Amino acid sequence: MTTMGVDAGRRRGVLRRAARLAALGVLAWWACSCAPSWPRPYLLAQAAAERAYSSGRYEEAARYYHDAALHAVKTKDRDEMLYLEATSEERAGRTREAREDYEALEKLAPDGPRAARSAYEVAEMEVAQGDKDRGYRMIEAVMRRYPRSGIARRAMQRYVEHLDSEQGEAAGLAYLRANKAWFDANGLGEDAMYSIARHLESLGQLEQARDAYLQCAKEHPYPGGSLWDDALWHASLLDEKLGDPKKAIADLDTMLREREESTFSGSYERPRYASAQMRKAVLYRDALHDHATAIREFRKLFDDFTTSLQRDDALWAEAKLEAEDGNGQQACATMKLLADKLPKSRYVPCASLVCPTQGASGAPDKCRHYIEREFEREESNKSSEQ
Repeated sequence: MTTMGVDAGRRRGVLRRAARLAALGVLAWWACSCAPSWPRPYLLAQAAAERAYSSGRYEEAARYYHDAALHAVKTKDRDEMLYLEATSEERAGRTREAREDYEALEKLAPDGPRAARSAYEVAEMEVAQGDKDRGYRMIEAVMRRYPRSGIARRAMQRYVEHLDSEQGEAAGLAYLRANKAWFDANGLGEDAMYSIARHLESLGQLEQARDAYLQCAKEHPYPGGSLWDDALWHASLLDEKLGDPKKAIADLDTMLREREESTFSGSYERPRYASAQMRKAVLYRDALHDHATAIREFRKLFDDFTTSLQRDDALWAEAKLEAEDGNGQQACATMKLLADKLPKSRYVPCASLVCPTQGASGAPDKCRHYIEREFEREESNKSSEQ
Protein backbone atom coordinates (compact mmCIF):
# COMPACT_ATOMS: atom_id res chain seq x y z
CA MET A 1 0.00 0.00 0.00
CA THR A 2 1.32 3.47 -0.80
CA THR A 3 1.94 6.09 1.86
CA MET A 4 -0.97 8.09 0.46
CA GLY A 5 -3.19 5.03 0.83
CA VAL A 6 -2.11 4.51 4.43
CA ASP A 7 -2.76 8.18 5.26
CA ALA A 8 -6.17 8.05 3.60
CA GLY A 9 -7.03 4.89 5.52
CA ARG A 10 -5.96 6.49 8.75
CA ARG A 11 -8.07 9.58 8.03
CA ARG A 12 -11.08 7.39 7.38
CA GLY A 13 -10.43 5.58 10.68
CA VAL A 14 -10.22 8.88 12.54
CA LEU A 15 -13.46 10.07 10.95
CA ARG A 16 -15.21 6.85 11.91
CA ARG A 17 -14.02 7.24 15.48
CA ALA A 18 -15.09 10.88 15.54
CA ALA A 19 -18.56 9.90 14.31
CA ARG A 20 -18.77 7.20 16.96
CA LEU A 21 -17.71 9.64 19.67
CA ALA A 22 -20.18 12.22 18.40
CA ALA A 23 -22.88 9.64 18.95
CA LEU A 24 -21.59 9.28 22.50
CA GLY A 25 -22.05 13.03 22.88
CA VAL A 26 -25.71 12.73 21.91
CA LEU A 27 -26.17 9.89 24.38
CA ALA A 28 -24.52 11.91 27.15
CA TRP A 29 -26.77 14.90 26.43
CA TRP A 30 -29.84 12.68 26.46
CA ALA A 31 -28.81 11.03 29.71
CA CYS A 32 -28.27 14.39 31.42
CA SER A 33 -31.98 15.17 31.10
CA CYS A 34 -33.29 12.04 32.73
CA ALA A 35 -30.64 10.16 34.74
CA PRO A 36 -28.74 10.50 38.03
CA SER A 37 -25.16 11.79 38.01
CA TRP A 38 -23.32 8.45 38.05
CA PRO A 39 -25.37 5.51 36.84
CA ARG A 40 -24.38 2.07 38.07
CA PRO A 41 -23.14 0.79 34.66
CA TYR A 42 -20.75 3.74 34.49
CA LEU A 43 -19.37 3.10 37.97
CA LEU A 44 -18.97 -0.63 37.36
CA ALA A 45 -17.15 -0.10 34.05
CA GLN A 46 -14.90 2.56 35.55
CA ALA A 47 -13.99 0.33 38.51
CA ALA A 48 -13.25 -2.60 36.18
CA ALA A 49 -11.07 -0.34 34.03
CA GLU A 50 -9.08 0.85 37.01
CA ARG A 51 -8.55 -2.71 38.24
CA ALA A 52 -7.35 -3.81 34.82
CA TYR A 53 -5.08 -0.77 34.41
CA SER A 54 -3.47 -1.18 37.82
CA SER A 55 -2.79 -4.83 36.96
CA GLY A 56 -1.13 -3.96 33.65
CA ARG A 57 -3.97 -5.29 31.47
CA TYR A 58 -4.11 -2.17 29.37
CA GLU A 59 -6.11 -3.42 26.39
CA GLU A 60 -8.78 -4.70 28.74
CA ALA A 61 -8.71 -1.38 30.60
CA ALA A 62 -9.23 0.48 27.32
CA ARG A 63 -12.36 -1.55 26.59
CA TYR A 64 -13.80 -0.88 30.03
CA TYR A 65 -13.01 2.84 29.84
CA HIS A 66 -14.85 2.92 26.53
CA ASP A 67 -17.85 1.21 28.15
CA ALA A 68 -17.75 3.75 30.96
CA ALA A 69 -17.79 6.57 28.38
CA LEU A 70 -20.91 5.04 26.80
CA HIS A 71 -22.71 5.25 30.15
CA ALA A 72 -21.38 8.61 31.31
CA VAL A 73 -23.98 11.23 32.09
CA LYS A 74 -21.74 14.28 32.29
CA THR A 75 -19.70 15.39 29.31
CA LYS A 76 -16.57 15.87 31.41
CA ASP A 77 -16.87 12.28 32.69
CA ARG A 78 -17.29 11.00 29.15
CA ASP A 79 -14.24 12.93 27.95
CA GLU A 80 -12.17 11.69 30.87
CA MET A 81 -13.06 8.07 30.17
CA LEU A 82 -12.27 8.49 26.48
CA TYR A 83 -8.95 10.07 27.34
CA LEU A 84 -8.13 7.19 29.66
CA GLU A 85 -9.13 4.78 26.90
CA ALA A 86 -6.52 6.41 24.66
CA THR A 87 -3.81 6.38 27.34
CA SER A 88 -4.54 2.71 28.01
CA GLU A 89 -4.18 1.93 24.31
CA GLU A 90 -0.87 3.77 24.33
CA ARG A 91 0.38 1.84 27.36
CA ALA A 92 -0.62 -1.37 25.59
CA GLY A 93 1.64 -0.45 22.67
CA ARG A 94 -1.30 0.18 20.34
CA THR A 95 0.01 3.55 19.27
CA ARG A 96 -2.00 3.83 16.06
CA GLU A 97 -5.27 3.20 17.92
CA ALA A 98 -4.23 5.55 20.73
CA ARG A 99 -3.39 8.33 18.30
CA GLU A 100 -6.72 7.92 16.53
CA ASP A 101 -8.50 8.04 19.89
CA TYR A 102 -6.69 11.24 20.92
CA GLU A 103 -7.43 12.87 17.57
CA ALA A 104 -11.07 11.83 17.68
CA LEU A 105 -11.49 13.13 21.23
CA GLU A 106 -10.11 16.53 20.30
CA LYS A 107 -12.41 16.65 17.30
CA LEU A 108 -15.40 15.62 19.41
CA ALA A 109 -14.78 18.12 22.22
CA PRO A 110 -12.35 20.83 21.04
CA ASP A 111 -13.36 23.00 24.00
CA GLY A 112 -13.39 20.14 26.49
CA PRO A 113 -11.00 19.67 29.43
CA ARG A 114 -8.99 16.96 27.65
CA ALA A 115 -8.70 18.50 24.18
CA ALA A 116 -5.38 20.25 24.74
CA ARG A 117 -3.81 17.25 26.41
CA SER A 118 -5.01 14.96 23.64
CA ALA A 119 -3.52 17.22 20.99
CA TYR A 120 -0.26 17.39 22.93
CA GLU A 121 -0.06 13.59 23.21
CA VAL A 122 -0.46 13.28 19.44
CA ALA A 123 2.35 15.77 18.93
CA GLU A 124 4.61 13.87 21.33
CA MET A 125 3.86 10.67 19.43
CA GLU A 126 4.94 12.38 16.22
CA VAL A 127 8.19 13.47 17.88
CA ALA A 128 8.93 9.99 19.18
CA GLN A 129 7.76 7.85 16.27
CA GLY A 130 7.37 10.02 13.21
CA ASP A 131 8.79 13.24 11.85
CA LYS A 132 10.60 14.86 14.78
CA ASP A 133 10.65 18.40 13.39
CA ARG A 134 6.98 18.15 12.40
CA GLY A 135 6.21 16.87 15.89
CA TYR A 136 7.78 19.91 17.51
CA ARG A 137 5.88 22.20 15.16
CA MET A 138 2.75 20.39 16.32
CA ILE A 139 3.72 20.98 19.94
CA GLU A 140 4.09 24.69 19.22
CA ALA A 141 0.72 24.64 17.47
CA VAL A 142 -0.89 23.08 20.57
CA MET A 143 0.43 25.98 22.62
CA ARG A 144 -1.08 28.49 20.20
CA ARG A 145 -4.37 26.62 19.90
CA TYR A 146 -4.79 26.17 23.66
CA PRO A 147 -2.77 28.98 25.30
CA ARG A 148 -4.89 29.00 28.46
CA SER A 149 -4.68 25.26 29.04
CA GLY A 150 -2.56 23.56 31.65
CA ILE A 151 -0.33 22.06 28.96
CA ALA A 152 0.52 25.35 27.18
CA ARG A 153 3.42 26.19 29.47
CA ARG A 154 4.93 22.76 28.98
CA ALA A 155 4.44 23.00 25.22
CA MET A 156 6.26 26.32 25.13
CA GLN A 157 9.15 24.93 27.18
CA ARG A 158 9.42 21.82 25.00
CA TYR A 159 9.50 23.85 21.80
CA VAL A 160 12.11 26.27 23.13
CA GLU A 161 14.22 23.35 24.39
CA HIS A 162 14.06 21.91 20.89
CA LEU A 163 15.28 25.17 19.37
CA ASP A 164 18.07 25.36 21.95
CA SER A 165 19.15 21.80 21.19
CA GLU A 166 18.96 21.97 17.42
CA GLN A 167 19.96 25.56 16.68
CA GLY A 168 21.57 26.86 19.86
CA GLU A 169 20.33 28.93 22.78
CA ALA A 170 20.52 32.12 20.72
CA ALA A 171 17.74 30.69 18.54
CA GLY A 172 15.58 29.91 21.56
CA LEU A 173 16.16 33.43 22.88
CA ALA A 174 15.30 34.99 19.51
CA TYR A 175 12.04 33.00 19.37
CA LEU A 176 11.04 34.08 22.88
CA ARG A 177 11.75 37.73 22.16
CA ALA A 178 10.02 37.72 18.78
CA ASN A 179 6.85 36.24 20.30
CA LYS A 180 6.82 38.06 23.63
CA ALA A 181 3.79 40.19 22.74
CA TRP A 182 1.81 37.07 21.90
CA PHE A 183 2.94 35.38 25.13
CA ASP A 184 1.92 38.44 27.14
CA ALA A 185 -1.52 38.51 25.53
CA ASN A 186 -2.15 34.82 26.08
CA GLY A 187 -1.20 34.21 29.69
CA LEU A 188 2.34 32.94 29.07
CA GLY A 189 4.20 36.21 29.51
CA GLU A 190 5.74 35.41 32.89
CA ASP A 191 7.14 32.08 31.74
CA ALA A 192 8.47 33.65 28.56
CA MET A 193 10.15 36.55 30.37
CA TYR A 194 11.72 34.22 32.93
CA SER A 195 12.98 31.99 30.13
CA ILE A 196 14.45 35.02 28.36
CA ALA A 197 16.38 35.84 31.52
CA ARG A 198 17.61 32.25 31.87
CA HIS A 199 18.80 32.24 28.26
CA LEU A 200 20.66 35.53 28.69
CA GLU A 201 22.34 34.20 31.82
CA SER A 202 23.33 30.98 30.07
CA LEU A 203 24.77 33.01 27.19
CA GLY A 204 26.90 35.01 29.63
CA GLN A 205 25.02 38.29 29.20
CA LEU A 206 24.78 38.81 32.95
CA GLU A 207 23.68 42.44 33.15
CA GLN A 208 20.93 41.88 30.60
CA ALA A 209 19.93 38.71 32.40
CA ARG A 210 19.73 40.55 35.74
CA ASP A 211 17.57 43.23 34.15
CA ALA A 212 15.34 40.58 32.60
CA TYR A 213 14.81 38.87 35.94
CA LEU A 214 13.88 42.19 37.52
CA GLN A 215 11.55 42.95 34.62
CA CYS A 216 9.90 39.57 35.12
CA ALA A 217 9.33 40.32 38.82
CA LYS A 218 8.03 43.82 38.02
CA GLU A 219 5.64 42.73 35.27
CA HIS A 220 4.34 39.79 37.32
CA PRO A 221 4.49 40.92 40.95
CA TYR A 222 3.41 39.26 44.16
CA PRO A 223 0.96 37.69 44.82
CA GLY A 224 0.02 36.72 41.26
CA GLY A 225 3.50 36.05 39.89
CA SER A 226 4.34 32.40 40.35
CA LEU A 227 7.99 33.00 39.42
CA TRP A 228 8.27 36.35 41.19
CA ASP A 229 10.44 35.12 44.07
CA ASP A 230 12.59 32.97 41.78
CA ALA A 231 13.22 35.96 39.52
CA LEU A 232 14.31 38.17 42.42
CA TRP A 233 16.49 35.40 43.82
CA HIS A 234 18.37 34.98 40.54
CA ALA A 235 18.66 38.75 40.11
CA SER A 236 20.30 38.85 43.53
CA LEU A 237 22.77 36.11 42.58
CA LEU A 238 23.72 38.02 39.44
CA ASP A 239 24.10 41.34 41.25
CA GLU A 240 26.55 39.66 43.63
CA LYS A 241 28.39 38.10 40.68
CA LEU A 242 28.51 41.53 39.04
CA GLY A 243 30.22 42.89 42.15
CA ASP A 244 27.36 44.80 43.77
CA PRO A 245 26.35 43.07 47.03
CA LYS A 246 24.24 46.05 48.12
CA LYS A 247 22.05 45.64 45.05
CA ALA A 248 21.95 41.91 45.73
CA ILE A 249 20.58 42.64 49.20
CA ALA A 250 18.10 45.16 47.76
CA ASP A 251 16.73 42.44 45.46
CA LEU A 252 16.19 40.20 48.47
CA ASP A 253 14.57 43.03 50.41
CA THR A 254 12.13 43.55 47.55
CA MET A 255 11.09 39.94 48.01
CA LEU A 256 10.98 39.88 51.80
CA ARG A 257 8.93 43.08 52.08
CA GLU A 258 5.99 41.17 50.66
CA ARG A 259 6.17 38.39 53.25
CA GLU A 260 2.92 38.13 55.16
CA GLU A 261 1.29 35.86 57.69
CA SER A 262 -1.97 34.05 57.12
CA THR A 263 -4.75 34.80 59.59
CA PHE A 264 -6.44 31.53 58.66
CA SER A 265 -5.28 27.97 58.23
CA GLY A 266 -2.41 27.70 55.78
CA SER A 267 0.38 30.05 54.80
CA TYR A 268 1.38 32.63 52.21
CA GLU A 269 5.04 31.60 52.61
CA ARG A 270 7.01 31.42 49.39
CA PRO A 271 9.75 28.78 49.05
CA ARG A 272 12.51 31.38 48.66
CA TYR A 273 11.72 33.52 51.73
CA ALA A 274 13.82 31.77 54.37
CA SER A 275 16.72 31.26 51.97
CA ALA A 276 16.53 34.95 51.05
CA GLN A 277 16.80 35.93 54.70
CA MET A 278 19.78 33.61 55.16
CA ARG A 279 21.41 34.95 52.04
CA LYS A 280 20.99 38.54 53.27
CA ALA A 281 22.84 37.70 56.46
CA VAL A 282 25.63 35.94 54.58
CA LEU A 283 26.06 38.89 52.21
CA TYR A 284 26.36 41.31 55.15
CA ARG A 285 28.92 38.97 56.74
CA ASP A 286 31.05 37.93 53.76
CA ALA A 287 30.64 40.66 51.14
CA LEU A 288 30.14 43.79 53.25
CA HIS A 289 31.94 42.56 56.40
CA ASP A 290 29.22 44.14 58.52
CA HIS A 291 29.12 41.68 61.40
CA ALA A 292 26.67 43.60 63.56
CA THR A 293 24.02 43.67 60.82
CA ALA A 294 24.77 40.07 59.84
CA ILE A 295 24.18 38.96 63.45
CA ARG A 296 20.81 40.76 63.49
CA GLU A 297 19.82 39.17 60.18
CA PHE A 298 20.79 35.67 61.33
CA ARG A 299 18.73 36.14 64.49
CA LYS A 300 15.80 37.43 62.44
CA LEU A 301 15.73 34.17 60.51
CA PHE A 302 15.57 32.22 63.78
CA ASP A 303 12.90 34.47 65.31
CA ASP A 304 10.63 35.08 62.31
CA PHE A 305 10.89 31.95 60.18
CA THR A 306 9.64 29.47 62.73
CA THR A 307 9.11 26.61 60.27
CA SER A 308 12.43 26.94 58.44
CA LEU A 309 14.96 24.12 58.52
CA GLN A 310 17.69 26.77 58.46
CA ARG A 311 17.00 28.14 61.95
CA ASP A 312 19.82 26.21 63.59
CA ASP A 313 22.20 27.13 60.75
CA ALA A 314 21.38 30.77 61.43
CA LEU A 315 22.06 30.55 65.20
CA TRP A 316 25.29 28.64 64.61
CA ALA A 317 26.47 31.28 62.13
CA GLU A 318 25.50 34.00 64.63
CA ALA A 319 27.39 32.36 67.48
CA LYS A 320 30.52 31.95 65.37
CA LEU A 321 30.44 35.64 64.44
CA GLU A 322 29.97 36.67 68.06
CA ALA A 323 32.92 34.52 69.11
CA GLU A 324 35.04 35.92 66.29
CA ASP A 325 34.23 39.46 67.40
CA GLY A 326 35.37 38.64 70.94
CA ASN A 327 31.88 38.54 72.44
CA GLY A 328 32.21 35.14 74.05
CA GLN A 329 29.43 35.72 76.56
CA GLN A 330 26.91 36.41 73.80
CA ALA A 331 28.18 33.45 71.78
CA CYS A 332 27.53 31.21 74.80
CA ALA A 333 24.05 32.70 75.21
CA THR A 334 23.28 32.02 71.55
CA MET A 335 24.42 28.40 71.84
CA LYS A 336 22.32 27.96 75.00
CA LEU A 337 19.31 29.27 73.09
CA LEU A 338 20.05 26.78 70.33
CA ALA A 339 20.31 23.90 72.82
CA ASP A 340 17.08 24.94 74.57
CA LYS A 341 14.96 25.52 71.48
CA LEU A 342 16.46 23.05 69.00
CA PRO A 343 18.11 20.35 71.14
CA LYS A 344 18.32 17.90 68.23
CA SER A 345 20.38 20.27 66.10
CA ARG A 346 23.68 18.88 64.81
CA TYR A 347 25.39 22.01 66.14
CA VAL A 348 24.47 21.54 69.82
CA PRO A 349 27.30 19.05 70.51
CA CYS A 350 29.71 21.57 68.93
CA ALA A 351 29.06 24.35 71.46
CA SER A 352 32.59 24.16 72.88
CA LEU A 353 34.02 25.35 69.56
CA VAL A 354 32.55 28.83 70.12
CA CYS A 355 31.90 28.70 73.86
CA PRO A 356 34.62 26.72 75.70
CA THR A 357 33.01 27.31 79.09
CA GLN A 358 29.70 25.81 77.99
CA GLY A 359 31.21 22.59 76.66
CA ALA A 360 28.75 20.02 75.40
CA SER A 361 26.54 19.85 78.47
CA GLY A 362 23.20 18.34 77.70
CA ALA A 363 24.52 17.01 74.39
CA PRO A 364 25.35 13.30 74.66
CA ASP A 365 26.61 13.10 71.08
CA LYS A 366 30.03 14.21 69.94
CA CYS A 367 30.51 17.07 67.51
CA ARG A 368 30.53 15.79 63.96
CA HIS A 369 33.97 15.69 62.40
CA TYR A 370 32.86 17.55 59.27
CA ILE A 371 31.64 20.46 61.42
CA GLU A 372 34.93 20.53 63.30
CA ARG A 373 36.89 20.43 60.04
CA GLU A 374 34.84 23.25 58.55
CA PHE A 375 35.27 25.34 61.70
CA GLU A 376 39.04 24.77 61.72
CA ARG A 377 39.26 25.64 58.02
CA GLU A 378 37.38 28.89 58.60
CA GLU A 379 39.64 29.79 61.50
CA SER A 380 42.72 29.05 59.39
CA ASN A 381 41.44 31.24 56.57
CA LYS A 382 40.82 34.12 58.97
CA SER A 383 44.33 33.82 60.38
CA SER A 384 45.90 33.88 56.93
CA GLU A 385 43.90 37.01 55.98
CA GLN A 386 45.08 38.94 59.02
